[in-house]
Amino acid sequence: MLKNSILKNFYSTHSEQYILASLILYNNSWNDIYYFLNIDNFFFKNHQIIFSIILEFLNLNIDFDIYSIYNRIKIYSNFNFLNYLNYILQKTPNPYNIVYYARIIHNMYLLRKILLFSNNIVNNILKSEKLNINEILFNIELNMFDIVKDYLKEKSDSCLLSNIFNKYFLNKNFFKNFFISTGFKDLDNIIKKINGGDLLIIAGRPSMGKTSFSLNIARHVSDIYGLPVIIFSMEMSSNQILLKFLSCILNEDQDFINKTLNSEILNNFNKNYLKLIYSLKIFIDETVNLNIIQIYTKCKFLIKEHGSLGLIIIDYLQLMSSTNPNQNRVLEISEISRSLKCLAKELNVPIIAISQLNRNLESRTNKRPLISDLRESGSIEQDADIVLFIYRDEIYDSKNILNKNIAEIIVSKHRNGPIGTTNLYFFDNKSKFSDF
Repeated sequence: MLKNSILKNFYSTHSEQYILASLILYNNSWNDIYYFLNIDNFFFKNHQIIFSIILEFLNLNIDFDIYSIYNRIKIYSNFNFLNYLNYILQKTPNPYNIVYYARIIHNMYLLRKILLFSNNIVNNILKSEKLNINEILFNIELNMFDIVKDYLKEKSDSCLLSNIFNKYFLNKNFFKNFFISTGFKDLDNIIKKINGGDLLIIAGRPSMGKTSFSLNIARHVSDIYGLPVIIFSMEMSSNQILLKFLSCILNEDQDFINKTLNSEILNNFNKNYLKLIYSLKIFIDETVNLNIIQIYTKCKFLIKEHGSLGLIIIDYLQLMSSTNPNQNRVLEISEISRSLKCLAKELNVPIIAISQLNRNLESRTNKRPLISDLRESGSIEQDADIVLFIYRDEIYDSKNILNKNIAEIIVSKHRNGPIGTTNLYFFDNKSKFSDF
């Protein structure tokens, strides 16, 4: 356990008293700090008691002063609260400084959390007879994610309209990175652009081309916008993903590339192809059973290393693990989809999450997917900004040559625009989609 002599540098008696006095004298000043300050932020127990009483009055929308607080608080007979309240009110605080002092309290609280959690990690390592590095790293990620979330509360959710206008129209870098297109003309005519912060679900039955479609968009974003893209591939290996990319870029059959590709052929590649392959800022992570904390950590690392991130692809959503594995699978998927939407918004980066569909549609005459076919959770539809289904009639009717190499892209949900259907050519053996 950390000694109080160490912690004494990580609290501010004056700031805590200042906040309490400000709230008692100017009840409305709570509106400036409500979004990040809570009871745990106060170091002293007596300050926590006073603040909890203030919160009771605020939640009931009742005006309060020193006497109404004392009448509610005098049950704590072990401390002379009336004298103490009079003492802190003598500081006559300026309510315009309340945010400054609240941030001091909040930041001190976060530093104490970091100290305590770091101390626990060290003690557990020293006391453990058998070290499990995966478990240790997971606990570190979990605790740090919790601390970062607490820190982000300091950022107000509201923003002045004029500031949003300036950021949107005058900041060229923001404007450049805020939108991406899919690279498919007819599809872009429907959904226009994908915004930073959007969660896009791509769903379909097996063999419809969900992964290939996502990789085509990844290549477009990295090639055209010059932005890094990360693909969390929990189903396919990085080699399999590489093969799909090469097949699409070289316009060659995957089997041919897999059988004939060697260093000699590599030397004979068209230099333009090589230049394209080496220019793509596409990162592939094949870690299995990732949870939202691990994805958040990896994405933050990439942004720190490269300054930006253009797209995140999850292949696929149902293979992610929950941070609370004790609940049923439907609740787990709901938690995962909500977390992905929050992550997209927090990083201001669009996320494409590939999703499976229920088998129920196989029993229907018309096997085109519906929103209700999304597997294991209705919250996926609720959390998503855009839902795309990929449907290929040739999977069910291979004899009809009119349907060969045609994929229907069905926009079933579009939070910011219309829905509709467009056709693309899909060459399965080359993992390549192209405009119809």
